[in-house]
Amino acid sequence: MRRIVTDAGAARRADAVAVGALLAAVPVVHRIGPALDAPYWLDESWVALAAKAPLVDLPWVTASTPLGWTLLVWSVPGGGQLQRLIPLLFLAGSVLAGYAFGRFLGWPGRGWAVAAGLSAGAATLLIPAQVVRHDLKQYTAEGAVALLLPAMTAWLESAWSRRRLVLVGAGVVAGMLFSHPAALIGAAVLGALLLTSAVGGRRGRLRDTALVSAGTAVAALLVYVVLDRPNRNVALADYWSGFFPTVGGLPSYLGNRLAELTPALGAPWQLVAAAAAVGVVAVARLGRPATALALLLVPVIAVAAALAGVYPLLDQRTSHFLLVVAAAVAGTGLVRTAADLTGHLPAQTRARTRTRSAVAAVLVVTAMSAYAMANSRVLLHPPAPGDPGEDVRAQVAYVASHRRPDDVIAVNMSGQFGFAYYWSEDPPLLRRGGPMATGWHVSYADGSRILVASGRDTAAVADLVATAERLAGAGGRIWLVRSHVNADERAAWHAALAGGVVDEIAVGPEPLATLTVLQTPGHRTGR
Repeated sequence: MRRIVTDAGAARRADAVAVGALLAAVPVVHRIGPALDAPYWLDESWVALAAKAPLVDLPWVTASTPLGWTLLVWSVPGGGQLQRLIPLLFLAGSVLAGYAFGRFLGWPGRGWAVAAGLSAGAATLLIPAQVVRHDLKQYTAEGAVALLLPAMTAWLESAWSRRRLVLVGAGVVAGMLFSHPAALIGAAVLGALLLTSAVGGRRGRLRDTALVSAGTAVAALLVYVVLDRPNRNVALADYWSGFFPTVGGLPSYLGNRLAELTPALGAPWQLVAAAAAVGVVAVARLGRPATALALLLVPVIAVAAALAGVYPLLDQRTSHFLLVVAAAVAGTGLVRTAADLTGHLPAQTRARTRTRSAVAAVLVVTAMSAYAMANSRVLLHPPAPGDPGEDVRAQVAYVASHRRPDDVIAVNMSGQFGFAYYWSEDPPLLRRGGPMATGWHVSYADGSRILVASGRDTAAVADLVATAERLAGAGGRIWLVRSHVNADERAAWHAALAGGVVDEIAVGPEPLATLTVLQTPGHRTGR
């Protein structure tokens, strides 16, 4: 009994040291300072604006973001960029999930198990796709959930019990609150458990798995129908349409998309796919057949979902979970490969066994170091969060300090969310509908003298300018706050402001401007 307790204590200490090392490496690779400094850009600002929404409005304000994730954003005080800690925390969670995945496989000894956990966790940490995912979106949460569910499956296979099986099912449902592809991963996991139980002739396990799978499916469908499906709108479907391949065009689609993902993978996709395949084989050889089968089913289900128009395929953001899983599985396969390569060394004595283990460790560290060096540019100089060409925060700060009571503020359609988030003098009114893929838009009370464009085309911009001029009156001043302006909208603004008295103010990458209303309404002189 004393030896068992001692071994258990040693295992806990080894895990604690390994986990501590991985967590300590997270802020080294993924710097916190820049994430808290850079302003939110369009895709982040509407997520951040949820912090100002009433709690009862979160189910529709969450839009394409999972409700649980939006609730976390809502719980963090707004005004700055503190919410970016949420994706960073989930990123750290994905590294821990990677460690758990490698650790729970059937390794012949604790040392190999810890080494596999470290390798899977390090691969999850170092893949370039993770380095650029510091924006205020749920993609790192999707990566964490996508790794946690296979890790839980391996944990279940290590010591099967009904309690663990129920926890796996509960993990699928809970994961859907933070990750849309959790449903895809969950289908792969439960399908693999059903198949392996049926093939193995284990009627008791098959019965229990079928019952848990049925309950999980009902709960997952409820989450989808109540929380997810209502927020899918035409604009969002149009945005995703390019990531729904046809059956006939699937081969070329996969080749093109995977080639585009090479920088995010940090290596040629063929090499990553081969390494992940080795990892899947290793998982099966280590006594986790259901886990291995689930990993094989994940890409199959992802492709099927895209062909059915349900979930986009190989978009770098929405398919981030696939890249993270591939990295962790490849990291696990690396350890198994090193173990196989060194297995031919003589190991009749304890010293020789240690030598073989040391050689395997050197092989793993060398391979992981080579991967890090190959991606040193992005690891050492990660891009700043957000879009460097957008900074509505600077425009808002300038207007807030220079605005006169009678001034009017005109905000373009894509700048409305960032303006509403950073502007503190007038509370925004969040309204359902509008042309944005979010399914909602921003407006202000009449007395605020703040106007928001209804669109980005020539008619919408011209209507905004004309309305602002009538509100400002002769001699009045209009602040023009514009962000994320594309070429067509730029032309629309040029036409709407032609002949007006416009002064540009350089406050950042997106220049702020004022429009002075002339004494003679409807008459404009040259600029």
